[in-house]
Parts: sequence; structure tokens; C-alpha cells
Amino acid sequence: MSKKARNYTSDILDELLSEITSEEQRRTDKRMLLAARIDDAMKAKGWRKGDLAREMNKQPSIITRWLSGTNNFETDTIFELEDKLGIKLINTEEKPREQILYFHLNVSQMINTEEYVDRFNEPKSINSYASWFGNNYGRC
Repeated sequence: MSKKARNYTSDILDELLSEITSEEQRRTDKRMLLAARIDDAMKAKGWRKGDLAREMNKQPSIITRWLSGTNNFETDTIFELEDKLGIKLINTEEKPREQILYFHLNVSQMINTEEYVDRFNEPKSINSYASWFGNNYGRC
């Protein structure tokens, strides 16, 4: 007997699936994944449905419903499952958010303007340069 999955097509099934909203499909997918994680954790511990039912003080039929992927869990049940199975089903810890900061930096320095006014702002007369050249020409 082959264990390979085969494609199944049905007009009725296609019609029913077309009526499901994307939100309903997303929730169903998450419930199925949750059920699969519980089943994987049970297998890792070597437990069957009856073992989990005893640990949780529930009827085995409840465990069957949980593993069907259609159950809408209460948060307390999920937290208890996490404790009993030693797994995380819900991440309640907030991750630190990464932030990128852009900034512009201006650096300035105060100066005594009286000291620099004469050097940079006042026009120099041609005579002062000429006198400097005249007085210092022969000293080089």
C-alpha cells in the first residue's frame, strides 16, 4: 500500500472552500499548527492521548478534540499544556524593537570677535603693505 498523498478534487469541496474568508482560513491554519505542535510534544515524551488526559485531568475525548485542529483553546488550557508538555505554544515575551536613528550634528565654537575683526573684516590699506615690504625688504 502506497503512503503517498494523492490529489482529491471535488466540486462540492471546492464550493465550500470558496466560501471561507482568508481570515477564517488563517485561523484554521493556526489551530491546525497548534494541534500538530501538541501532538509532536506528546510523541517526544512517548505519551498517548490517555497519558495527556491523565496529566491534565481531562477525558480522552477532550484530547481528541484538541488534536483535531478545530478546538478554540482557552489561554489557561494552553498555559497548562505548555507546563505539562514542556513546550512553548504562545510567545508572550516582547522582542526588543530595532530602531535606526538619523541625526545631523552641527559643531560650533564661540570666538572673541574683537580679536578676529581686525584680521578678517577690516580692509587693509595698500600703504600698510607697502610700508611692511619697504621696511623688511633688505632683511631677508
